[in-house]
Amino acid sequence: MHSTAQNIKQKMLELTQSFCNERNAFQKFVIVYRYVCLLNKNPFTQEILQKLFDETAQISGKLYNETMSEDDFLDVKGEVLYTNDFWTYYSNLEIIYGKMKKIKNSQRCEKTKFENLCRLYSKPYSNEMLELSFTVINSNIFEKLDQKCFFFDEKVNKKTWFDDKKSILYIKEQKIYINKQDKTTNAHKILKYIFIDNKDNLQDDFFYSEIAEDEFGELEYKGKTNNWKKYNRTCQYINDKIREQSNNSIIDFLIYNTGSKGRVKLNKKYL
Repeated sequence: MHSTAQNIKQKMLELTQSFCNERNAFQKFVIVYRYVCLLNKNPFTQEILQKLFDETAQISGKLYNETMSEDDFLDVKGEVLYTNDFWTYYSNLEIIYGKMKKIKNSQRCEKTKFENLCRLYSKPYSNEMLELSFTVINSNIFEKLDQKCFFFDEKVNKKTWFDDKKSILYIKEQKIYINKQDKTTNAHKILKYIFIDNKDNLQDDFFYSEIAEDEFGELEYKGKTNNWKKYNRTCQYINDKIREQSNNSIIDFLIYNTGSKGRVKLNKKYL
């Protein structure tokens, strides 16, 4: 989540800086087009814009409350002005985006259309107003992204999950490193099978025979008498690793048994 938010911020800032540095009018409008395009297409910024819109509508609705005191009315009116302020600056860029989109779709830049667009922003303060629009939008969206990251962290810290790419097991707020070298271990495979391949069935029992066939590709598991020992030992290894890295605070993460019909499951108190 953090890396995604940082990437969005970086792209927005790069486009903002490009706009400020650009001197060619057409290219400045192209940058605005790309900026608004980014906000409209990225699912995170889409969600934020929708939230901002909903908040504005909700706050505006409060103004019609006849029982509101004068002080409350002034407070709400201030909030309305603040949220409307955002949409005023956003609309400055959205108008350019809409006109540039039409130019792009027509595959040619008609002189009159472009001149009309330039005329809209031909005031001595137009450039500063557009730069301020970038600043206001960035500030509001960055704040919402930071909030999203904060609440995401809070949510993630309270749950148990497995990062398949980094081979890290998260148990509540504990971080357990499974692979410390660039190789896929049996422990990693079993955790991947449980948390990634069966993420919607974490409370199920996982039979060694199923793990052997689906994750390890051992199609003749049942034909080998002691083949269960490999999976039993790996479960023990995972529990030992968790116990060591959690300073003995988690000693029973996996519950498992022996035999050719052996199985493993997650201890429910850690889910």
